[in-house]
Amino acid sequence: MDNGVVLPRTNPALAALLGVAVLCLTWAEPARSQDPVPSRDPAIYKSQLREAAALGRKTLKAIEALPMDGAIPIDPKVLNDARSTYVLIRAARHGMELQREHTTYQDPILDLAFKRVDQAWDLARVPVDYRDLPRHQYIPRATGDLSRALRLIDQALVILP
Repeated sequence: MDNGVVLPRTNPALAALLGVAVLCLTWAEPARSQDPVPSRDPAIYKSQLREAAALGRKTLKAIEALPMDGAIPIDPKVLNDARSTYVLIRAARHGMELQREHTTYQDPILDLAFKRVDQAWDLARVPVDYRDLPRHQYIPRATGDLSRALRLIDQALVILP
């Protein structure tokens, strides 16, 4: 007499479907990866600029630490941080643009800060767009342009009330 527990046979198709479902659920992107929403509220776009500056400095250090030979690919985290820096600057720029359109009078201080953010927006794209350059050309170009973008953001944050 066998008193052992009898395990039911599992259907391989059911097991595969369950495995795919688990993969799909774990593959979903976290909420943090969503692009920031532009806002004409100065507190929000200044916060976006501060976050972009902090993330940009981290990205700058990572790019400066890259080896000159292209044998090792650039870490996707570095490229993602570079893209996130650009996206934050873009959102802040758009928010400033919305505020400029909404005001009935022209604010020269906002215009001055906007010009700096607009220039930083162009420069912050370089580490992402030029990643396919040879490494000995990429590192100086990306670090130079990102450094200039960070200086411009710092200036804009000082200018903004």
